[in-house]
Amino acid sequence: MNNVRQLPGLVLALALASVGAAQMLVAWAGWADRFGWPWALVAMVLSWFGGFNAFAVAGAFFFAQDYLHWSLGQSIALAAVGLMFGTAGIMRSWVSFLVGGRYTPDR
Repeated sequence: MNNVRQLPGLVLALALASVGAAQMLVAWAGWADRFGWPWALVAMVLSWFGGFNAFAVAGAFFFAQDYLHWSLGQSIALAAVGLMFGTAGIMRSWVSFLVGGRYTPDR
């Protein structure tokens, strides 16, 4: 019975992870379009080890500005989605809230 109660949370957690994956793809395209793929790789590695995911925020902004040619407000709105995935602690607490228990990712 406990698994049935966790199912909606697991579906929402999967949706949240899908948004995160899409955000990272958009960020990669933004960094690579503006600075080239080597700098995109450097930004991703620094973001991975830095503890704050500035890669997704800045990359999404670059993608919206350079590739989509959106206005400043629209570009900031797309980049703001990356703030959800800013730190690992935020994601852990959200997933834990959605599934109704402790979430400990395998590292």
